[in-house]
Amino acid sequence: MNRIAHTETATILTKSARIHIDRKGILCVQIIANAELNEEEVAQTFAVYHDLGCSEQKVLQLMDGSNDFTITKEGRDYASKHGKDYFLASAIVTNNRAVRLLVNFFNRFHKHEVPFRMFKNEKEARIWLENFRS
Repeated sequence: MNRIAHTETATILTKSARIHIDRKGILCVQIIANAELNEEEVAQTFAVYHDLGCSEQKVLQLMDGSNDFTITKEGRDYASKHGKDYFLASAIVTNNRAVRLLVNFFNRFHKHEVPFRMFKNEKEARIWLENFRS
């Protein structure tokens, strides 16, 4: 198997997120409170994914969206365009009403080439993600 499936990584901190790969090989992303995910920030985050090897072997992504954040149209477009190069499936966990509205908007108006779903708890998100493991 690959290094992603067997190696938990140290947490990498960007301006907008805390990122690591857990011991099960899932890319975990905690969005920092009040982050503005513009195109530059999203591109920087994807550069971290690349450095972690996610472009060599696609991963499952689990995002913690419990904090308030915003994402610009350009940030959404960048994520939609490049997600297929990194992820098998992507889940976001949040009970935050503003984030839920943002995710619903994103789902409604962006065609996803990668399965993307929102959950209220991490356990359900992880179970759903595991269905996409090859």
